[in-house]
Amino acid sequence: MSSFPISRGPLLVLSVLIILVYVLRAFLSVSSGDSLADSVSMLTWNIWFSPTKMQERMKALGKIVSDLHPDILAFQEVTRESLAFLRKERWFSRYHMIPPDVTGQENHFVVILSVFPVVSWLVHPFKIAPYKNRKVVWAVTKSAVSSGAEFIIGTTHLVHAERNTRMRELQLRETLRILSVYENVCVMGDMNIFEGRFKADGVVILPSSWTDAWLSVPENENKNGYTWNARKNPFSKFRSNANATYYSNRCDRVLCKLSDFRVKEIKIVGAELTQSKIVPSDHYGLFTVIELSENVKHKGDETSEEVFFKRPLNWEKSITQEGMVFKVLANWQTDLNLKMNILDTAHSQE
Repeated sequence: MSSFPISRGPLLVLSVLIILVYVLRAFLSVSSGDSLADSVSMLTWNIWFSPTKMQERMKALGKIVSDLHPDILAFQEVTRESLAFLRKERWFSRYHMIPPDVTGQENHFVVILSVFPVVSWLVHPFKIAPYKNRKVVWAVTKSAVSSGAEFIIGTTHLVHAERNTRMRELQLRETLRILSVYENVCVMGDMNIFEGRFKADGVVILPSSWTDAWLSVPENENKNGYTWNARKNPFSKFRSNANATYYSNRCDRVLCKLSDFRVKEIKIVGAELTQSKIVPSDHYGLFTVIELSENVKHKGDETSEEVFFKRPLNWEKSITQEGMVFKVLANWQTDLNLKMNILDTAHSQE
């Protein structure tokens, strides 16, 4: 037995204080968004503005977000109604939303949700666009990784339809011009690209400093990256009866210009039916992880400093065909609405 006994009381108090200090530090670290990690995880998704089964779809989307725990979310076709459902999710309070106020937004819009504090953010409407909601939004995040490397996230929703291929090319060029000033930036979203041998956009050629995250993974190619799949997605199948062009497209993309990171992982999410036999949207989502890396090598397609579409021969014909398809779809939708009205009237008279 020691001749100088030490009271257990002060030791116990000291131990408790030490534990409290570590708990407080952990809490402050989480609440400030400083993950002290070597990677950034991101989820982009066109969540579909349609009111069709919206509550069920947003619940399914929320479940995926809760399971993946992305650091950054980029959503397109967000409506006030869908955003209200998402705000009820427990995970939503973890994120800083950009723009923070959507009261003045159009009928549907894009938002960024970042678990990291946002230093600054900007909204840039496209110079040429048929709709006011076509724009690029980006945010500069703080302390995203342990190295302190600055990371910028952007999201956009380019103009749709093959007939707008030239406008879409200009919008993508405008986007990359704006964001090329940053060293570590990814822009993601529904870019509505109709890429392929017989499609109007042909092959998208990126500037030498930019990389298509999906194609940066060796086993990936266009045909296994379809985020619009009318053969499988129950909410996009209506187009499959019109024209094969609409069967499948890699509409959604993650484009990166990275000096301190590399793409570690990218995968399609949201393709599995829930128990109620739905999916969150007519698009699938893309989950991407980038990690800190030394000696990053840029992997652009060519030496061009501007993005451009290398269109196939006779690409104009696909635009003409698309016009016929839209006419068929419009007539089909009119007939369907008429039939639904007749059924509603019949039910009301029963």
